[in-house]
Amino acid sequence: MNIYEIVGAVTGLICVLLIIYRNIWNWPIGIISVIAYAVLFFQIKLYADMSLQIFYVVTGFIGWWMWAYGGEKGTELKVKAMSWKARTCTIAAFIPCYWGIAWFLQHYTNASIPFWDSFASTLSVFAQILLMRKLFESWILWIAVDVLSIGIYIYKGVYLTVGLYSVFLVLAIMGYVAWKKLLKKNFERAVKPA
Repeated sequence: MNIYEIVGAVTGLICVLLIIYRNIWNWPIGIISVIAYAVLFFQIKLYADMSLQIFYVVTGFIGWWMWAYGGEKGTELKVKAMSWKARTCTIAAFIPCYWGIAWFLQHYTNASIPFWDSFASTLSVFAQILLMRKLFESWILWIAVDVLSIGIYIYKGVYLTVGLYSVFLVLAIMGYVAWKKLLKKNFERAVKPA
């Protein structure tokens, strides 16, 4: 076990718990987690994952601002669901991004498992973008990321991180359920006659 893995795991767990309850402090705690994981992933040659952590630092600051001021007239952002058109566009954008990253890693780096690493990392980018916008569908992507990541980290032998992503998987399912209930409640409130 490595100190970066321990710091990343503990702060990552706290971060996801805060996201489930839509607490804005998830963002600064998450930034600490991803910096620790960037160092770890560099050490074990998971370069797509390492690059992803750098992306998370940048989007952590943006997400922090968006959750606080990205709603109507600079208010707190509310949880929403994507339209079918937005979902289709997201899937259409995902495919070339994934293949481009996988091709690059396979041809220009000594990445250990370029296709699986790229798939999980590209899903993570899209999940993070949706999360920054407080979109419910981010949880679906996070569930897929967690399942893939568990397999990758077992293969790489970083077992604390396997345990963490197993917990993340449970938390992502909890987040999915909690945010879905919130959307249903908001919908019922919106259609209820005055």
